[in-house]
Amino acid sequence: EMDLSSIEQDAEQIMSGARSPIILPTDPIARNLETVIDHLNIGEMKKKFITGSPPAASPPGEVYETRSSHSSGRSSRAMSRCMSPTPDEDKSSIFPDGIEYIVVPSAIYPLQPISTAPTPSASPSPHHAYRGITSPMNTPFSTTPPSDSPLASLSLASSSSSEQLADPRDIPFTMEVTELVYFYRILYEATNPRVPLLERLRFLAITSQNIDMFFCKRALKLHLGHGLHSHRGDLPRNAIKGLKIMDYDKVSETLRMLVRDTYDLLNRNLLPLMAKNGIRLMKWQELSSEEQSTMREWFVQRVFPLMTPLVVDAGHPFPVLSNLSLNIAALLEHEKKGETRFVRIKVPARIARWVPVQQRGPLQMIPIEELILGNLDIIFPNTKIIAADVFRITKHYDLKLEGEYEANNLLELIKSELHKRKFAPAVRLECARTMPRSLSDVLISQLRLHDSDVYMTDGPLGLADLFQLCKLNLPALKYEPWLPRTPDLFVDLRSKYASPGDLFKAIKKGDLLVQHPYVSFTTTVQFFIECAMHDPKVQAIKISIYRTSSSSPLIKALCEAAQNKEVSVLVDLKASGDEEQNAKYARMLEQAGCHVSYGLVGLKSHAKIAMVVREEEDGVLREYVHLSTGNYNASTSDVYVDVGIITCDAVLGRDLCDLFNYLTGYSRISSFRKLVSAPMNMRQSFIDLINREAEEAKQGRPATIMAVMNGLDEKRIVRALYDAGAAGVVIKLVVRGRCRVLPGIPGISDNIQVISILGRFLEHSRIFYFGNGAKNGGPKAFIGSADWQHRNLKRRVEVLVPVEDPANVEKLRNIINTYLEDKEQAWEMLPDGRYRKRVVSEHPQRSAQQQFMIRTLKEHPVVWVDTTKR
Repeated sequence: EMDLSSIEQDAEQIMSGARSPIILPTDPIARNLETVIDHLNIGEMKKKFITGSPPAASPPGEVYETRSSHSSGRSSRAMSRCMSPTPDEDKSSIFPDGIEYIVVPSAIYPLQPISTAPTPSASPSPHHAYRGITSPMNTPFSTTPPSDSPLASLSLASSSSSEQLADPRDIPFTMEVTELVYFYRILYEATNPRVPLLERLRFLAITSQNIDMFFCKRALKLHLGHGLHSHRGDLPRNAIKGLKIMDYDKVSETLRMLVRDTYDLLNRNLLPLMAKNGIRLMKWQELSSEEQSTMREWFVQRVFPLMTPLVVDAGHPFPVLSNLSLNIAALLEHEKKGETRFVRIKVPARIARWVPVQQRGPLQMIPIEELILGNLDIIFPNTKIIAADVFRITKHYDLKLEGEYEANNLLELIKSELHKRKFAPAVRLECARTMPRSLSDVLISQLRLHDSDVYMTDGPLGLADLFQLCKLNLPALKYEPWLPRTPDLFVDLRSKYASPGDLFKAIKKGDLLVQHPYVSFTTTVQFFIECAMHDPKVQAIKISIYRTSSSSPLIKALCEAAQNKEVSVLVDLKASGDEEQNAKYARMLEQAGCHVSYGLVGLKSHAKIAMVVREEEDGVLREYVHLSTGNYNASTSDVYVDVGIITCDAVLGRDLCDLFNYLTGYSRISSFRKLVSAPMNMRQSFIDLINREAEEAKQGRPATIMAVMNGLDEKRIVRALYDAGAAGVVIKLVVRGRCRVLPGIPGISDNIQVISILGRFLEHSRIFYFGNGAKNGGPKAFIGSADWQHRNLKRRVEVLVPVEDPANVEKLRNIINTYLEDKEQAWEMLPDGRYRKRVVSEHPQRSAQQQFMIRTLKEHPVVWVDTTKR
C-alpha cells in the first residue's frame, strides 16, 4: 500500500554510491526512509538497499553516522552498521524478518557517538540502543533482537568509565518526551492486526485526543520556556551513557512526526481496510449528480439554517474562535464591486460529523465540512468563491486561577475564569495541505501564530471525532462485548424481597473488594448509594466527587436523598476539562438542599471517597465507607479498570469523618489512624515503606515492592526506589503512562522491572504491595487515588487506604501478578527509557484483561439483575 517512488529514488542513489545505506529496524507508521524497512514486502527493492556499498572509510563492523534530508526539510541523523556478508550468506538476513521494531523518530533521541566495540558474546546485550519503542510482531516471535542485528552491539549502558556521565543531571529524556512515547504506544495498538478494525480506529482517535490535550495544556508553557521537566538528579553519578536534554524545538518536531504518523496510518492502512468492510468516508466530488442533489436538499433542510458566516473587514473584526472547533475559511469576491473579503463559517457542532449518503446506506458517509464546502454557493449566492478550505485551532486551555486565595466565592471565580478561557491565545492551527496560502496567511496573522505553529494534514481534521464511527453496529469489527458481572451477594440483595438495610448487614460480615469493569459499578457502588438513600436508618451521606458522567444517576440519587437526610457533597471545581460540568452539578445539588463545598483553596480534591452514617439497632451511629481508585462515573466505569473497597471498619470510619471535616470545615488535622492522605504525609509514608523493604534486603531477608499506577515522576520516591533496588529489593512496577524510573541499569536498577499495560480497558488502578510493610513483618497492601507523581502527592487531596483482610490482600497480589505475567498487552521498559512489546508467540495469548474476565465469569456468573423500585 506504500508509494515506492521515493524509496526507488533513494535506492538508485545508494546503488550509484551517492548515498550511504541506512540499515535500521523498521517503523510501520513513519514515512521517512530511515524508519521504514521490510515488514512491508518490497521484494527486490530490499536487496538493492542491502547491496549498496558502505563508504570505503567505514570497515565492516564499525558504526558510522549519515545525514539525510527528510520531506520536512530538516536534517536528521541515523546510525548504520556496515555489514559485510559472506558470499554464501543471504544478504537479506541483515534485516531480521523475525522481529519488527516501532521506532520513535530520532527527534526524540538525538544520537550521540556510541561505542563501536562488538558484543562479546553471541547473545544480545540486555541494554540495546533501541530507537524508540520496540515490538516483536512478525513470526517467528522474539523479545530481543538477534545477535547479528545492527542494534545488538549498540548499548547505552556501557561499563567504560570514559562513557559515563560527567553530570548526574544529564539524563536522556524529559517528562514531555515520556508522554509522547506513551502516545506512540497507544498509536501502536492502531497498527496491531490482532486488534479488531474499529477498535484500532478507536486507538487512533485516542491518540489524536491525547495530542489535542497536550497542545491545550503544554504548548504555550513550552513556548514560554516553562516545563521540559528533565530527569536530572534522579540517578547516581555514574549511571548511564546519556543524551542531551532536549529543547522545545525537539519536542515540537516530535509532535509533528507523531501527527504525521497518525495520518499516515489512517490513510495507508485503516481507511483502505474500512473500505474493504464497506465503510467509506467520501468527498463531495465522489458523489454522483443524483447523490449530490439529494444531499444538497438535506443540507438546505438540516444545516443551512445553522450557518452564520462572519466576514472580516473594517466593520467586522476577526471572530473569537472556539477551542478545537471546525471552521471553514473562504475568500469571496463580489461580482459587482469586485472586492475580496475573508469569511469564516463555524461548522455546527450539534450535527453529526459523519453524514450518511442516503443512497449508499449508513456505512458510506461524507464529513459535514465536505457537505458545507460543496454547497457554499447556497450560502453565498451571486458571489465568486475564490478559495475555501477547512481549518481548526487549538487554544491554551489549562485553567489557572489567579486570586484563588483572596476569592470570596470559588464558584464565581471558576465561572469568571471559564469565561476568560474563551479568549485564550491560539497555540496551533490545523488545516488541509491543499489550503491556499492566501487563506492560511490571513489565519496566521489574525491568530498571531508562526509558521511553526501550523500543522498541514492529509485527511480530516479532528480525528478524535472518529470515536463516532467506532459506535457503528458492526460486531465483527469490535471486541466481543463484555457485560460487567454482579457479585452473588448483590444479586440476593437486589431481589424484591430484600430491604435496603440488608446491604449494610452484609457489609458487617466482611470487607467487599470490587474490580471494575469486570464487576458492575452500577450494581455495586451505585447500589450502595441507592440503599443509603432508601434506608430510613441512614442519617447522613458524605461524598467527594472529582469527575462524573454528563447525566449522572449518582447526582440524581444525592438530590433525592437530600429531601430527608443530611447530604454533604464536595465537588471539585478544578477538575481539568470538567470545570463547567462540575459547576453545574454544584448548583444543582445546592438547589436540592445538599451541603456543597468546593474543597481546599490551592488544592484539587482528587480523593474518591464516600461515607454513609447509619443508626444501628442499638442506637449507635456507624460509618460505612467506600474508597476507590476511580471516579464515581457510571459511563467510564465500563472502560476504566479500577479497584474499590466497601467496609464498615470503625477506625477507617473515624478517619473519614476527620477527613471530611478537614475538607469542609477548618479542621487542622495532620495525620490519621489508618488512612494516609496527601498532601499531609502520603509521600513520606511511601518512602518509609520503601526504606523498610530496603532494610530487610540489607539484612539478607526477602524484600518485595509491587505497584500498579498511572504515572511515576516524584523525584524523592524515584531516589528511594533506586536505593532499594541497589540494596536488593525486588521491585516490579506496572506504570501505564510516563515513568521516571529507568530499570535494568547495572548496579543501580538491576532489580527493578517496569511494564506498561495497554488494552481494550484503560488501566486506572492504583495498587501498592510491600512484602514487609505490616508491623508483624508480613505483607501490606494499599489502594488509593494517588499515583507516585508530584502533582498527586503535593498538589492534590488524595487518600490511601490499607487493605487488611488477608483474602483481599492476596487478591490484590494476584491482580499485580496477572499484569506482570501478561504476554500480549505488556510493554517492557528498557534501560534507556524506551519500550519493547512483550510478545512471545505468533498465536495470540490471553492478556491480563482477558484473564480477569475469565476469572470474573467463574466467580460471578450473573450479568444483570432487574432493579425494583422501592
